[in-house]
Amino acid sequence: MELKEPLQISEQVDRLAGHGMTGVDREAAENLLSVVSYYRFSGYALQFRKAPNDSDFIKDVCNYGKVCRIYMFDTKLRNLLREFIETTEIYYRTQISYHFSMARCKMPPHDQHYNRNNYYRKEFFDQVMENFRKQKDYYKDSLVTKHHHIKYRDKYPLWVMTEMLSFSNVSKLYSSMCDSDKERIASAVGTGKETLVNHLHCLSVLRNKCAHAARLYNTVYNPPVKLSTSFLKKNSQVNNSSLFAYILVLVKRLPEEAEKIDLINRVDELIQGYKDDINMQIIGFPDNYIDILIDNRR
Repeated sequence: MELKEPLQISEQVDRLAGHGMTGVDREAAENLLSVVSYYRFSGYALQFRKAPNDSDFIKDVCNYGKVCRIYMFDTKLRNLLREFIETTEIYYRTQISYHFSMARCKMPPHDQHYNRNNYYRKEFFDQVMENFRKQKDYYKDSLVTKHHHIKYRDKYPLWVMTEMLSFSNVSKLYSSMCDSDKERIASAVGTGKETLVNHLHCLSVLRNKCAHAARLYNTVYNPPVKLSTSFLKKNSQVNNSSLFAYILVLVKRLPEEAEKIDLINRVDELIQGYKDDINMQIIGFPDNYIDILIDNRR
């Protein structure tokens, strides 16, 4: 089967209207599609399709202005979450490297984090180390890389490694550790080891979506968030594969109480600004989302 033929911007505007999008302002739409691809923009109208495999929209439901506002909501939400994800990412890089180093790397030559036998999920550890080698090659001209190559025979303390690794690999490094090390780190941040494994994975997924400008709205999230049985009994309406569940994880994993409250308030403010355009069910936000976020922020 042949791929779709590329279309000029004006033809892309015709395609939107041809599929049943109403209220298309041609000049505004051409300006928008010259900076935002048709593929990206049309993703925000998926909820208005007649059927999942049908490109046509439900008659008189899909409005150009409304889709634009949903797109703007998603853009603003990504920018907002990115700020708090950065805080969380820095915190967990620090916790993982500090507590593992203090437990395993106090004795000379202080390089026990390189020892494969100090990890339970050895295949994960191998993948992390391979990615670290690639990362070093990428930064081969940096002063940090040159310094450790010359002075330490190309070995790095764990706290340097975790700053150079992607957050996905930091998450995988934690998953590779023995239970005793995972428990030590999880205890230091006030949760259980299996919950932290899951939450770090979820945060790395959310972080990558925000960093790469992926759509947050109307998206199924994987892995599902690990939520306690007591939470699910009390809040059975929460979908653990939803954007709301992932934001709940971000709130819980922020290190400071003031940051948690700030995030909750700013998410609520953004939602209130677009409440007439967004579908709360699509992003998994229950009617009492504020109460749930506040009650379960720790």
